Amino acid sequence: MSILKKPKYAILLVFVAVGSFLLGSAADRTIHAADNIFSSTRLLMGVLNLVNDNYVEEVEPGELIYAAIDGMLEVLDPHSSFMSKESFAEMGERFSGNFYGIGIEFDVLDGFLYVISVIDESPSEAVGLQSGDRIVRIDGASAIGIKHEEVRQKLRGEKGTMVDVTIERPGVEERFDVTITRDRIPIRSVRTFFMLEDQTGYIQLIRFAKTTSRELEAALVRLQQDGMQRLVLDLRGNSGGYLDQAVEVSSKFIPEGRVIVKTMGRNRSSNQTFHSLSGINHREMPLVILLDHRSASASEIVAGAVQDWDRGVIAGTRSFGKGLVQTLFSEPHLTDGSALKLTTARYFTPSGRMIQRDYKNKSFQEYIEGSFSEAGEDGEEAGSGTGEGPADQAESEGQAESRDIPERTEFTTAAGRTVYGDGGITPDVVIAAPKRTYPFVIGKYRGWVPFDRACFEFANTYGVSRQDLKDDFEIFLREFQVDQAMLEAFKVQVRDSGMSFSDEEFNEDLDIVELQLKRALARNLWGDEEANRVAAAGDEQLQQALQLFDSHEMLVRH
Repeated sequence: MSILKKPKYAILLVFVAVGSFLLGSAADRTIHAADNIFSSTRLLMGVLNLVNDNYVEEVEPGELIYAAIDGMLEVLDPHSSFMSKESFAEMGERFSGNFYGIGIEFDVLDGFLYVISVIDESPSEAVGLQSGDRIVRIDGASAIGIKHEEVRQKLRGEKGTMVDVTIERPGVEERFDVTITRDRIPIRSVRTFFMLEDQTGYIQLIRFAKTTSRELEAALVRLQQDGMQRLVLDLRGNSGGYLDQAVEVSSKFIPEGRVIVKTMGRNRSSNQTFHSLSGINHREMPLVILLDHRSASASEIVAGAVQDWDRGVIAGTRSFGKGLVQTLFSEPHLTDGSALKLTTARYFTPSGRMIQRDYKNKSFQEYIEGSFSEAGEDGEEAGSGTGEGPADQAESEGQAESRDIPERTEFTTAAGRTVYGDGGITPDVVIAAPKRTYPFVIGKYRGWVPFDRACFEFANTYGVSRQDLKDDFEIFLREFQVDQAMLEAFKVQVRDSGMSFSDEEFNEDLDIVELQLKRALARNLWGDEEANRVAAAGDEQLQQALQLFDSHEMLVRH
C-alpha cells in the first residue's frame, strides 16, 4: 500500500489511499448515462423495499445495502472493495505506522496468553517483558481463556494510561506483577536487517506504510556503518502499500530524475509520472531484490523500476501481478465512516510494462491461486535453475507452452535486456522455492502458524534448561545443532497435544523441524533479530541469491 502526503502525489495510491477523487462531474456524464443510473437505482430501491416489507424474517436494511454494494463491486475487478467503518479504521491503523498499546506480539495457546516477542523501544521492553512470558491476569481479572479480540481491547488504550499485568515466567517460581504505561507503538515496515556476511547486508521489507522510507534509510545507514558494500532487499511476501513510499524506496537505488512508474486511468487526474527523487546516497551499491508470488503492488513498482533501469538483479519467483491503482473514497462521499476502495488507474513500469495479471472470467479464488502456479512455486514453470535470465526464461517459456499459458509481451530495459509484461515481474534469475509436500508441518498441522506455536512452546521450556547457550550467539549460530534428544522430546510434546503422526512423516520434514526449533530457541534466548538470522542461514532461496554477487554479470561489474 502506498499513502502519500506530499502535494505532488495528490492522493493516488497503489493499493489504498486516504482521500478521494471526484467520480466525475455532471458535465462529464451524458443524459443517457444519468437516466440509466436513475432507473437502476430505482430498481435497487424497489427490491430493497420488497425485502424489507415482505421477507419472512426482519432484516437490517444496512446489511442489505452493504451486501448489495459488495455484489456490485464483484463485477469490476478483484481489488475494488467496500470497507465498513470498523474495517476502514483497522486498515488505517495497519498502515499509519503506529498505534497505542504496550508493544507485544502475542498468541493465545490452549487458553493461555503468551508473549511471542517484545517490540523494540516499546513500554513492554522498558519494563522487561520477555518472549515466553505468560500473562495470567490483566487489571486484576483472569486472562486464562481470553480471546484474541479481548486481548487487543484490554491491552490497547490511550497514550499515558496504565495497565497492570501478572506474569508467569519459565524458570521463575512465583508470579509477579508489572504496571505498563501505554504509549505509541510503531508498526514496522522493516521487519529485520543485519549483516549476512562481512560485506553483504540484508533488509526484509514487509509493507509500504507511512514510515517505510525512513525506516529503510535508518537500516541502510546502520548497515553501511557495519561495513555493508552490497545489499539483498527481501520483498518476498510484501503485498504492497503507499505509492509515495514505493517511489522513495526506488529512489534510494535509481539515479535522480529517472522514471519510476507511470499511472494511467479514465480520468485525467489519474495520469501521472513519478521520477526518482534527489538527495539519496545508496545508488551505486550492488543490489539483489528477492521476490515471490506474494510480492505485489508497491513491491512490483520497486522491482520493475530496478529491473528496467538495470540497477540490480531480481531473483526468486515471479511476483503476484497487481498493476491496478486504487483510490480511497470516504467522507464527504460516504458519510457513515465507511470507505470505498476503487480502481481508478493502471500502473506501468519505466519500459512501459503493465504488470497486472489477467483476472477476467475468473473467480477471486482462481485469481489468487493463479499467482502460485504462474510464479513457479510448483516448480513447473520456474524449474530449479539459478542461471542468468535467458536460459531460465527459455526453460520456463517452453513449459508454459505445454500448459497453455499465453505468450507474454516483451519489453526492453535501458541496457537492451528483454523483460516481460502481462503478469507480474519475472526475475532475472529464477530461484524456485523448494518443492515439497510437508506431510508433518502442513499435512498434520494444517498450516505453519500452529507448527510455529508448537516450536515456540517447546523452546520456551527447553530454553530454561539451556541458559548456558546464551553466552555467545555467534557460536550458537555456527555450531548448535538440534540433536536427537531434542527431536524425541518434541515428538512427545506434539503427541501429548493429541496429534497423531508417523515417524516417516516427521522425518520427511526433519530439516524444517530442526531449523524452526533452532530459530524458536534463538528467539527465546536472545530475541527476534537472532531468530531471523537463524532463519536466514536456513533459507535456501536467500543463500542462492547471495551467490549472485560473485557470479552475475550485472553485479560483478560493480
